[in-house]
Amino acid sequence: MITALIITVTVAIIFIALYLDERGTVKEYRDENKSQRTEITRLSEVARKASSEPGEALVSRPPVDDQDNWALTPDLVADVVKFNGYVPDKKEDAVFFMVQGERYVVPTDRLPYLLVMKRFSIDKEKYDIGLLRQAAAKATDARLIGKVSLSDDGGVLCFFVSAIEPKYGHFRDVLNEYVSIINDLETCLGETYNQMLSDKEDISKLEANGIPIEAVGNREGKIVS
Repeated sequence: MITALIITVTVAIIFIALYLDERGTVKEYRDENKSQRTEITRLSEVARKASSEPGEALVSRPPVDDQDNWALTPDLVADVVKFNGYVPDKKEDAVFFMVQGERYVVPTDRLPYLLVMKRFSIDKEKYDIGLLRQAAAKATDARLIGKVSLSDDGGVLCFFVSAIEPKYGHFRDVLNEYVSIINDLETCLGETYNQMLSDKEDISKLEANGIPIEAVGNREGKIVS
């Protein structure tokens, strides 16, 4: 009888201990959960207040460690320009910046379709516009990446690279390459135009002296007729 009582009391003590231990664990869990909810509420309030500051917009972005995959926006285009060491001048639908005294522009009104370009006004009195237009086409064909174009009236010359740039990280890493392509196009155009102009002047001299063009042939593989 005593043995049975002892066993019964022991079992009861064990159940009570387990119950109290479980209650303590549950209480700790609830306390921890409550603390987490409080912290989340606090951080949410901080984020809400920060987003309401003047000049700040509430933007949903991926985590910082995933910034390469941020969708490219006009603000992030300006950030890319700044990241690469230039001073962005953000307008309503474009970001301008200077490289070695020359002005470049990135239109932002059609993202993720993007252009990086440089434009010049042309003095039509100083250039052979017809020849310049031909040289622009040859320079474009020679480089493939990028394009040189001349406005219909011949007053504006434009060098540009076009691309689809949906992600911040990629555009950040290739902006300087685009600038280099544009500069290479400008050099190529200048060399092509000067050579074509030289060939044209040589032909004019031959014609002025009554010498048939066919008698001269091609110089260094260049077509002169």
